[in-house]
Amino acid sequence: MFRFEPPPAPRAGGGSEPEDPYAAQPAARSEGPTATDPYARPPGGPWGPQGTNIHPRGTVALVLGILSCCGMAILGPVAWAIAHASLREAQASPYPVTNLGHLTAARILGMVGTGMLALSVAWFLVVISFAISTA
Repeated sequence: MFRFEPPPAPRAGGGSEPEDPYAAQPAARSEGPTATDPYARPPGGPWGPQGTNIHPRGTVALVLGILSCCGMAILGPVAWAIAHASLREAQASPYPVTNLGHLTAARILGMVGTGMLALSVAWFLVVISFAISTA
């Protein structure tokens, strides 16, 4: 069995301890807030950093797209049109928009809802024509 022994004591007058590579380095002092300052204001002004711009119609288009796939297929073309126009506005904007995923999902759900609307209209026409032909 091994016995623990502490390291030998340093000799008198000899050298210094090696520097710890994992020790925290002293922060360099500079003017203004730094990245390590917890009270530093984010860049981009007092309203938040740039890139947190959310298109105001993103949520509306997404909700309409979801509703169009959940039985209200008449909302499909509306969701598709709103999402398509909002995506164009977001891509033309000089500021980055963060909810492009919502707009893309709303456009796709609007397409699906429009397809469901077209299928239900086609089915309705088939049923009507069948009822007329048998009467």
